[in-house]
Amino acid sequence: MPSGRVLIVGAGVAGSIAAFWLAKHDYEVVVIERSKAEQKAGQGIEIEEPATQVVKMMGIFDKLNSIRTGELGAQIEDEQARVYAQLDTGGISPTGQLELMRGGLTEVLYKAADEASNVTYYFETTIQWLQQIQDKVIVELRNRKGGSVRTEEFDMVIGADGAKSKTREFIMGTPEEIKCYHDVGAYVAYFSIKKQEHDWPRSRLCQFPDRRVIWMRPTTKNSDTTSVYLIHLKDKIPALDQANATGDRQKQKEAFAEIYSGLGWETPRIIEQITKADNFYSDKLQQVKLPTWSQNRIVLLGDAAWAPTPFTGEGNQLAIIGAWVLAQEMSRNRGPVAFHNYEKRFRKYVENAQDIPLRGYAPYIACPQTWLGIWTFRTSFMLLGYAIKFFSWANLSRFWPAGATKEELNHAAFDLEAESVSEKARN
Repeated sequence: MPSGRVLIVGAGVAGSIAAFWLAKHDYEVVVIERSKAEQKAGQGIEIEEPATQVVKMMGIFDKLNSIRTGELGAQIEDEQARVYAQLDTGGISPTGQLELMRGGLTEVLYKAADEASNVTYYFETTIQWLQQIQDKVIVELRNRKGGSVRTEEFDMVIGADGAKSKTREFIMGTPEEIKCYHDVGAYVAYFSIKKQEHDWPRSRLCQFPDRRVIWMRPTTKNSDTTSVYLIHLKDKIPALDQANATGDRQKQKEAFAEIYSGLGWETPRIIEQITKADNFYSDKLQQVKLPTWSQNRIVLLGDAAWAPTPFTGEGNQLAIIGAWVLAQEMSRNRGPVAFHNYEKRFRKYVENAQDIPLRGYAPYIACPQTWLGIWTFRTSFMLLGYAIKFFSWANLSRFWPAGATKEELNHAAFDLEAESVSEKARN
């Protein structure tokens, strides 16, 4: 007999991992996703410990290894494309050991979960309304393509539908009512442009005055596109705020093109191609903070509950670990008790992960205001790069005891309680 019928809203990283493990725990799982199944847009992301343990237990680690971007590190360049510093994979480099494109990761996770006979995916489907009655949740679902509407009954609902979660709005109120958004003072845009030979094999970063940064990252060696990340630290940009509020993608593109026009380096190429990008995404970076992650038989997961922003580097890790913890607690209890235990176990870890490095100043150091600040940043990393190469060449590390790895420095310890998962759930 199934443990219960669960609706998961959102087929992203958190949603599909939760579906995978809940299926192992004998739940009947329905996953809905507003986008199309074949949509694979998204930025580069990294998987580190302890999240790596979760994907290993899912049996998909080798598959993920096979679709790594292959990025060999990062380099900092000036506006004439001269290299100031080159950082290899790992260590202080922004390039991790398991670097993936988000679209590739979500596809692997979706296929892994969809293999279970008790998991069903519905794409281009959204919630119209929901109502909790006693021990059930009544949900009206709408197919965006055909417009058909149907009503279904579930024992529990998991909202894994991102920072702008409609599930959260249904049960808690609008963001304005619950004041869940906390600005971090930055605007970002992600999109792809046509690849050129020098875009491979390292990512390249260039800074400009007024806290503007361009970061270009290779996707895979054989890909014909390169990912572009535009980052601008600013409290308010009226043109972008208006475009973001209405979702006017063309206005968003025009606003970023104006911000970066005439700056040199790769900006003419980027501005020329930004209008052609069909996977363009832009937003103002905001963290999500809530007093509670659930209401009765509905619970929030991932960015819907705690969006940390890319400045923390923790979004993907929290989605993976959070989905594991929630599914584990739902294997032990049904309904509100499981949700309470999930939050009790994981909230402190999330709150620590939401802290932006260097007490919030890390983005301002990486995105200087003036040319002097940019020169200081570049020169510091150039000297650091030389020091790392010298230490490696001279093998000086043999004189020091083994220290913490990058993953240990970046991520606090978290007990997955993996040993308590039954053999049935693992297999």
